[in-house]
Amino acid sequence: MEIGDLKSRKVAFVMFLFFFGFSSHAQEESDTSRNVPSIEETGYAGTTWLVYARIIRDVNGNVRADENIVPTIKLNSWLSFEPGIRIGETKAGSYMHYKIELRTKPFWRAVRMIARMSDNIVAYGAPQYRRTNYLAVAESSWPISRSVSITASVGGVYSRQVDNSLEGWPSLSNGVYNSYWIYKAGIRYHLSHNLITELAIGSYDVFNPYLPSSPFLQASFDYHMNHALAFYSYFRYQYNQQIGQPVNDFLGFGVRLYTHCTGVRL
Repeated sequence: MEIGDLKSRKVAFVMFLFFFGFSSHAQEESDTSRNVPSIEETGYAGTTWLVYARIIRDVNGNVRADENIVPTIKLNSWLSFEPGIRIGETKAGSYMHYKIELRTKPFWRAVRMIARMSDNIVAYGAPQYRRTNYLAVAESSWPISRSVSITASVGGVYSRQVDNSLEGWPSLSNGVYNSYWIYKAGIRYHLSHNLITELAIGSYDVFNPYLPSSPFLQASFDYHMNHALAFYSYFRYQYNQQIGQPVNDFLGFGVRLYTHCTGVRL
């Protein structure tokens, strides 16, 4: 599978988002996403659709943008499936990422496991390349009051990068090998019944991991309009080893669409 014409894929992708958003607006909902409480905390069950765009500016002032769609599908009472796709463009070319992820429910209401494969197909800069990341993480959350909880996670990444290749299939044994540890820690605060904010520092999030030498600081927000719709946004500052050495700024904004709601307890 070659990367092909990403512009035409992008048009089809945006049309799909419009159709799905229009058809889902009247439905009821559910959750499990990264920056809102877990299924056990909210009472949601079923499928959540996170649809968002990002604007990224690097330290040299170069700007790129991409669109993302990430459904979270509850397979059974203890396992969720989260695929995702990202399509982006720069002045120099295009890129496409996709992922496949499995997540367990929290054991003892404290720790859950995540297993993820993400694949990056980058057709700008030199050399063009594809990179496959295999990730395993243990995530924990501890409530310290009715409105505040602390989150922490740690894991590892096994990565393979193949230069001068835009093939879309993941690589297990070809290319340059790399492995490293990843982490994330944060504090989540329910500002009101509808608004949740999280401040975090870490080296992985929804799609791709970063090297531990290039982590980020992030502030994210979820504002629940009703039982079927929440607005989602975040600002991320990525730096190189020291906070005073910037790498990228990220601005993300979008919506969460919930289906098959069983109730809301924010």
